[in-house]
Amino acid sequence: MAKQTGFFKFKGKLGGVIGYEVNGEYYLRSMPEQVRRSSRTKRSGQAFGKASRLGAVMRHAMSGVLDGLTTAGLGNRLNTALVGVLQADDLHAHKRFVPAHFRKLQSMELNTHAALSSLLPVTPTVTRAENGCLTVTIPAMEHFGHNPRATHISVKAIAVFVQPSYQQATAEASAPVLLPAGQPAPEITLTIPAAKGAVCCVLLEVNSLVEENGRMVMLRNKKYTAAGVIAVLVKRTMRMKRKKRLHAHRGGQLAMRELPVAFFQRE
Repeated sequence: MAKQTGFFKFKGKLGGVIGYEVNGEYYLRSMPEQVRRSSRTKRSGQAFGKASRLGAVMRHAMSGVLDGLTTAGLGNRLNTALVGVLQADDLHAHKRFVPAHFRKLQSMELNTHAALSSLLPVTPTVTRAENGCLTVTIPAMEHFGHNPRATHISVKAIAVFVQPSYQQATAEASAPVLLPAGQPAPEITLTIPAAKGAVCCVLLEVNSLVEENGRMVMLRNKKYTAAGVIAVLVKRTMRMKRKKRLHAHRGGQLAMRELPVAFFQRE
């Protein structure tokens, strides 16, 4: 691909060329005169398009609540993971998002330079209260990872709610909790406000901070900044129908009884 050197740079189709942006640099290439695609290639392209659109709205939702990380380098990895969610659908010729398959996103790391387990050596638990709020409980820790310069770490819980259309996503976050570096940490509980969605991805974000002149300053070293998916909650749906069944007659007359029949949506 050729590099764009003009004053006005662009992305997308323009005449007979296509513009691209890669890591902040703009490139272009000529459009092919003819594209030969098999039916399987077309279906793969459609699946990648669905995954890319959902990945974009999920990254946009997360970017509004993340403190120390950005979603700039997350695009390809998240899209690839969402393609895997689509490919897990074995019921439809044209792949669809199935809520249960989003559990493939569990344990996904937003930052490839530091795993969440390297900073928090415990296993958090997630529960949903009757009012819909999510509670993330982090067990007590004798020690935890942090930047050598840090005086504290900040721990924050985030929930990304994917809507049933799989074209929209929202995010909610708990208040961050500060833990003094180098000291044992007690059990902490983080509460995420309630929100609706077909799928809820719960993340934990850990940042290192240093106290300077009474102010907390975030340290941007990626080796000590982590965020990862710790749970994927799926909304289960059930439809109730009433079906008439014909039973053996008594006394020469047929008896009709209405029985409730439960149909569970396969996920």
